[in-house]
Formats: sequence, structure tokens, C-alpha cells
Amino acid sequence: MTESFPRQSAATRNFQLGAPRSFQVCESGAQVLFLRSDSGRDSVNSLWIYDVAKRIETKFADPRVLLADDAEVPAAERARRERMRETTSGITSYSTDRKGTKVAFALSGQLFVGKTSDAALKNLNVDGPVIDPRLSPDGNYVAWSDGKDLFIVDFAGSNLRNLTNEKAENVSWGLADFIASEEFGRMHGYWWSPDSDSLIVESVNDAEVQTWWISDPATPAKTPQEIKYPAAGTKNAKVGLEKISISGAREAIRWDVDAFEYLISVSWQKDCNALITVADRAQQHFVTYSAGASGLENVHEVTDHEFVEVISGQPRWHNGQIVSVVDNRQSDTRELQLAGKAMSPAGLQIMSVIDIKDDYIDVIATQDALSRDLIRLGFDGSITEISQGGIASATTTSAELQVVIESRLDTNTRSYQLRRGVKTEHYFDSLAESPNFTSQVHVLQTGSHKVNTAVLFPQDHVHGSKKLPVMMRPYGGPHGPQVQNGALSYAIDQWFADQGFVVIIADNRGTGGRGPAWDHAIYQDFVTPVLDDQVAAIADVAKHFPDDVDASRVGITGWSFGGYLSALAVMKRPDVFHAAVAGAPVTEWLWYDTAYTERYLGHPEKFPEIYEDHSLMPMAGQLDRPLMLVHGLADDNVVAAHSLSLSGALLANKKPHTLLPLSGVTHMTPQEIISENLMLLTVEYLKEQLGVQ
Repeated sequence: MTESFPRQSAATRNFQLGAPRSFQVCESGAQVLFLRSDSGRDSVNSLWIYDVAKRIETKFADPRVLLADDAEVPAAERARRERMRETTSGITSYSTDRKGTKVAFALSGQLFVGKTSDAALKNLNVDGPVIDPRLSPDGNYVAWSDGKDLFIVDFAGSNLRNLTNEKAENVSWGLADFIASEEFGRMHGYWWSPDSDSLIVESVNDAEVQTWWISDPATPAKTPQEIKYPAAGTKNAKVGLEKISISGAREAIRWDVDAFEYLISVSWQKDCNALITVADRAQQHFVTYSAGASGLENVHEVTDHEFVEVISGQPRWHNGQIVSVVDNRQSDTRELQLAGKAMSPAGLQIMSVIDIKDDYIDVIATQDALSRDLIRLGFDGSITEISQGGIASATTTSAELQVVIESRLDTNTRSYQLRRGVKTEHYFDSLAESPNFTSQVHVLQTGSHKVNTAVLFPQDHVHGSKKLPVMMRPYGGPHGPQVQNGALSYAIDQWFADQGFVVIIADNRGTGGRGPAWDHAIYQDFVTPVLDDQVAAIADVAKHFPDDVDASRVGITGWSFGGYLSALAVMKRPDVFHAAVAGAPVTEWLWYDTAYTERYLGHPEKFPEIYEDHSLMPMAGQLDRPLMLVHGLADDNVVAAHSLSLSGALLANKKPHTLLPLSGVTHMTPQEIISENLMLLTVEYLKEQLGVQ
């Protein structure tokens, strides 16, 4: 019996398992470390080493050999993996010293270290749990958090020290706070000094953060999970920093935490003062401090009357000057700046900073939002395209070597290349599976705002032969572009199309990659520009394919923000959208977290009418179209109360609908059977509601 695509997609975690990841080139360039599982169906990662001279990939650390059972992951580590959207097990992250010859990682809360030269791995048998262990740059120490305190131990396993010894119940050290990891992309809560003699350590006091409880109704004997959730308008955790020497001496790092309550990033480069970036609650004012012997010095500021976005990899030092990424509203460009002067040309949107060297800066950038190009910007004004036209990511450069990962629209496979400049020296083996088809994608620009829109028909569809019902599959929210030049990202869309639909994905205003004006078009309005662009996409696609698109039968489905958009669509525009499947939707923005929600909608005390306009609860009486709500009951990001409350409001208004609760499922759905059946149920539901035979 041939395996179905939904089963294959679910079993392979959407074709991610078996692919190499988390590359690190050692300082000498002699070897490259990376993680990879043993097959496209294996979710347990091992640590591998590629010998550059011998051109051989060798498994260095196998979790199944080191530990027979990796099931007991500490609760704090499970929460950290949820923030990282990590769905695998085994070695999910690792650390090396500066040279890349020593490694450290955690398995089931236990600390392992080893030298790459002899493949001898040692369990240090420290009291755990061990969370986010990282080696000092010189390789002499390992630090980690146990969820409460920060510890260090010598590489050999001796001289264990608790550096923080916290007694207060609600204070912890060494882990990123919830908002930082969920909304700012910061996954660490401590930073080694380049000289390995001290650390900067984050403290988190969540005493004033409201407590929510996540329960599992399917197992009533199970104790509900307590979480501290800072919903919009409520108290955030109080964060702080201390510089702590390896001998235990402590020095507080102080800034005005009432005015700047978000800790955005910490960067500590060799022979430089640490850079500490903080932001006000509205995220309209970012300040970067240089942490010197005499205290903090303000060295850089970014302001915007609406909001400032967090861009990874910056700010950083270069020869005593600040490298940063700033929105230039006049040229409508997110530009790379050195000491306040543009290094990148107008129209090139900088998405992240990868690496800063003496002669150049590597960035990921785009001019059309469809690609993510690796661009090398020289301090002499030169621009070199390392990778162009696809979706690229890369490591920092070491010994002139760099790992570049690329996806393209004409193939389902990703390439993992070791490059020296623009020359490829090695292709890393990928054991990931691929669909047995390549998605057939038409990319259009729709509506007056020229929205990037992908259109997929069934593979056997003969154009002009019949009109097909529409399935909209948007995300639609900030940072969420879906229409990009990578075929594998459309595999699920192609399968949905093959079930008898024309699938449309439209990256409405606000989704990113088109410049500051585009990003800010959704400020305090997640409804009008988002819905208008989706409606225009349907109309223009129908005009472009007049004999193939039946705009009188339109279904819409999405997850998270896409779930919100799907439910919103059938309530606000039933004339266009005829049925919806809304997965894990935000239905009440007062129940979503502070940083994300207030960045775009403002503080609810100041703008209560905006929150009222964006809540789906008052719209419940408007629903006259079929709607299915799907929600994981273990979701600690968009809690199940969102769908349950909307269901209650619909019932109160005598509005028929379907509610599908998923016991034990978080905001992600890595469980194979659930993931597979959700795809099948979505097709079945939309076909039934749209009258598709």
C-alpha cells in the first residue's frame, strides 16, 4: 500500500528530519561540527564532525549509545524547546570553545563534554537538571542553568560552583525570559566574557506575572501545569543583569528598568565592551549601552513613533563603531549602517546580520521578499552575492570557510554547502526525505499593493478544463511571509491543491520583507489591510485564471495568526469567504503576550477601542458561514481558552460551528497521527462545506 503524503509529511516533520543543521566551523578550518539524525524518519539528533582534509563525515556523539533513554527532558528545557519550535530529541543543541575542539551538550538533563580529537565523551554526573550548557571561549569551563541558578564546573568535572545561590522563590538565573525567547528570538540568558574570566547573567523575577494553568481534561488526575503568562496590559517579568566572575565576585549592571523593561540582546566581542540593548514597553525606543569599567554608556539609539523591530545579529562593534540595522523611512529601506551611515543600497532590505569581519559584513537580504540572499557588503563599498535567488541561511565565517544552506523553487531538496568564498568545497549529506513531486507554483502580484501571491493547481489539472474551488492558506501576520523561492515550503500546499482545489497564499501587508512602510501598514490594524489584501488576491487570481477559479466557493485555513485571520474572514467578509478551518487562533488579543500584542496594537489601557475592534468575541453574532476551530489543549503560547471562549460566544449567539480540541497538543503538532489527520479533516470539512464532490 502506497503511503499517503499526509502520513509522509507528518512522519518526517514536514521533511526536516535527517537534514544536517546547527553547523559550526572550527577556528582552524580543519573540521565542521553539525547535528543530524540517522534518517528522514528519525527524530533523534547525533553530533557529527566533517574532516575538511579527509572529506569524511563521522558520527561523534550518539545519544542512543550515551543514554538508553532520552525521555526525561527537564520541564524548563521542554519550555525552552517549545519557544524554539524544536520538535526533535537527542542532542538538540551543543556548545564549543572558541577553537571548536571541545564540545558540551545536555542529554536528559545530564551534562556531557568531550574533545573532538579523541572522540572520548564523558558524563560529568553533576546534579541537574542541566539546561543550555555552554563552554567558555578558552574551553576550561562549562556553565549551565538548572532553571533556578547558574553553575560552572571545570571541563574535567571538578570545582563545581553555584554562582548565583538564589533564595527568592520567584527569581531564576541564566535562562532567557519568556518574552525574549518567544518574541525577540533570544534563547540564552547568560554570556561568557571573551577572556573566559566572567559572565553576564540574566535574572528573571516573575513574582508579579499573572499565573495561568494549563490542564489536560483527558487526564483529570494529572496536575495542571502552572505558567507565568504576561498577557497584554499585564505585568511583565522583571529582568536584570549581573557580571559574575568565575571566582564568584558579583557586580550589578543597572539601567532604568522602569523606562526600558525589555532586555533585547547582549553581545560580548573579543577586545570590546559588552553591548546591551534594551527597549521600552511600547518598543518605540531601543537603547544600546556599552558596559565598561565605569558603568553603562549609551552608544546607540533607534526610535520610531510606531514600533522598532528586532533584527538578529546586531548591534555589534566594528573598529570602535556600531554596526546596526535601521529602518530608513525616507528611502523605505531597512538598511545596514556603520556609525549611522548606510552601508547597503536603497531597496535592499536587510533581514539579519550573519557575520562581521575586518573587510566585510555578511547579511541575509531581499529586494522582492521572495528570496533571502546571502550578500557580502565590503567596507570598501563592494557588494558580492554569495547566494542569490533562493532562500539562504549561513554560518559565520571561520578560516575563510562558511556553511551555506539553500532552497530553490525548482527542487524539493535543500543543499548544505561548505564554501570558501563563492566556491563550494563540500556538500553535506542530507538524509531527509522529499515528496515524490515538485510543487508547481505560479507567483503573481495582486491588488493595488502588488501583494506577492502564490497559486497552485492540482498537478493533473488542464487549464481551462473546469473551475476549481479556492482554498486560501495564509499566515498573514508580522514576520510571516509564506510566498518565497523554496519549493519544499509549498509541498503541503501542493497536496491540498491535488485534492481538487486551487490553493492561494497571499503575503498581505505587514508580513515582512518589503520595507518599513509595508511592515508598518498593520500598525494598530490587523483587520483592514490584512483582509483587504486577501480579498484582492482572490479577485485578481480569478481574473488571471478566469476558466480555472471558482470564486463563489472559497475556503480559508490557517494556524495561529493564520487561524485568527481564517475566523475573522468568515465573520467579516462572508460575501467572499464561505467556510473556514481556524487552527490555534488568537480570538482575544488581551490574552496574547505583552511584547507582540502591544508592539502592534498598543497598550490596552491606552487603546481599549483597538482591542475591542480586534476581538472575535463581539463578532460571534455575525457568523453565518461554516467554521471549525482546532486547538491544542496543552498550548502555552495561544492558550486553548481562545477557541473555547469563541465557541462559547458562538453558542450564546446560537451560531452553529465545530470545535476540535486536541488533548496533549501544544502550539506545535509534531504527533504523527494528529498532524496527518488534521490535513485529512481540513480537506474533508472544506469539501463538504463548499459542496465539492
